[in-house]
Amino acid sequence: MHIVDSAIIIRTFPVKSNQNVVKLLTRSHGIQTAYLSAGTKKKSVKNAVLQPLSLCQVTLKKNKNSSLLNLKEARIDIPFINIQLDIVKSTIVLFLADFLDHVLLEDHEEVGFDFLQKALQILNEIELGKSVYHLAFLVKMMQWLGIQPSLKKDKNHYLNIKEGVFESSSPNHPYYFSKSETQLFAYFVQSEWTQLSEVRLTKEERGSFLNNIILYYTFHIPGFKKPQSLSILEEVFS
Repeated sequence: MHIVDSAIIIRTFPVKSNQNVVKLLTRSHGIQTAYLSAGTKKKSVKNAVLQPLSLCQVTLKKNKNSSLLNLKEARIDIPFINIQLDIVKSTIVLFLADFLDHVLLEDHEEVGFDFLQKALQILNEIELGKSVYHLAFLVKMMQWLGIQPSLKKDKNHYLNIKEGVFESSSPNHPYYFSKSETQLFAYFVQSEWTQLSEVRLTKEERGSFLNNIILYYTFHIPGFKKPQSLSILEEVFS
């Protein structure tokens, strides 16, 4: 098996003293996991895999001794200079990489490579609206995972987190978005990335909305766990 494809680096982690494993999302072959020698001398490969969510061109080859592929070549295709130089943006990327590692599984048929590529390019470019970017991303990502609730005409008052539906009255349990949060959720579903600058939230409002989104994923993605990097994100926005 020989794959040459565009890819987004999701995660890199050591498995042996001289080997790393790289989880990546490819445009044409979905989620792939590959070995990378920790002693590789190719600077382009090291730079690519050490940057979470970097956009790369990769070459993957079959491994005779394992079901995992070997990552033979990797070079950054689109450099995200602004993300690297901005502590808020780089922290958002760290959080999103952690999140995507939890939700993107190898059996996903449609994982939205083009959506992710565009979303990352937007993050690299925007200034106004970056404080709510991660909220919009998590809402928009639901569409590609098949768990986004359908908007209902005149009934989008409360989003029932447990059932994943919009309702005209508040549910008889505590797991739901408030009216204002439901309106914001619907706004993120329908709006373009360029409209994020129109959203103004306090630290408390942003935190409450994020916690409800994480709770939504917990209910609707089997085995989903709160990303460990969430605490770092909260600290940056505190």
